[in-house]
Amino acid sequence: MINLWYEESYWAHTGGKLSGPEMVVKNLIKSLDLMGIAYATNENVYQKNLFLQWTNKATIEHSHVNWDDVYVGPQLWPFDSFGSRLVQDPSQFNKIICPSDWVKNFFKKKFWLTDDNLAVWPVGIEIPNNVRNVQYDCLLYYKRRSPEELEVVENFLKKKKLTYKILQYGNYSESEFLSLANQCNFCFMLNGTESQGIAVQQIMSLGVPLFVWDIEEWHDMGDRWVVPASSVPYWDKKCGEKFYKKTMLSRTFTKFNKKLKEGEYDPKSYVEENLSLKRSAEILLDFIK
Repeated sequence: MINLWYEESYWAHTGGKLSGPEMVVKNLIKSLDLMGIAYATNENVYQKNLFLQWTNKATIEHSHVNWDDVYVGPQLWPFDSFGSRLVQDPSQFNKIICPSDWVKNFFKKKFWLTDDNLAVWPVGIEIPNNVRNVQYDCLLYYKRRSPEELEVVENFLKKKKLTYKILQYGNYSESEFLSLANQCNFCFMLNGTESQGIAVQQIMSLGVPLFVWDIEEWHDMGDRWVVPASSVPYWDKKCGEKFYKKTMLSRTFTKFNKKLKEGEYDPKSYVEENLSLKRSAEILLDFIK
């Protein structure tokens, strides 16, 4: 039913660590296999075409396909020479696939694309059949935040006499990541804006409640391109608690800790309902018809 176009060279620089772009490809294939959906990888077999990445190779290979049946994303960077040409001419594709609502709103606000040009699709998260093995209090997940903020969080955890371990993005293997996350009582998320947040959702899929120092805006490309965003774009009150300002840290944690002790959070069920491999495939099929 669908041709998947992607380049393994897109994640070759990760040095063997499982990256977000690679996870998108692998979990999409798992979703399609689970649902019995026919696909080809880097072959022109079916009518529909999904270019998971938009690169120089993709611009060459587009001559083999019908543009009315082309879907591009979620790994599209609209600021490089290939992506910028694409977003400036919607006639070149059916839809750009965005990994979350805030990314979709970014394309609408900054590139004047419409709902007809865009679709939101999260790659599926594999739900582990795990048993929590809690051995310490807090996993501090650290990604693209300031050293000053990290110091604030560490001082807070120490003041609360909570045991913690720091997991810094890019410095771990998949097995190390999942094992360490499964051993914590909760996770303190100190991460930058996420387009989807696959690693965040993997932690949630283990049943680990999240305490999130969230971000309100995306600033990566300067003031001209600022848009509302989040470090947890997929979220529900059953996942945990979040706050935005340092002054709200202590008060929000008091609320979080009370609910944590009472077992009120269930992030795993949120992932099962909204982000599972099955649900991801269903969302994809809703707009690739």
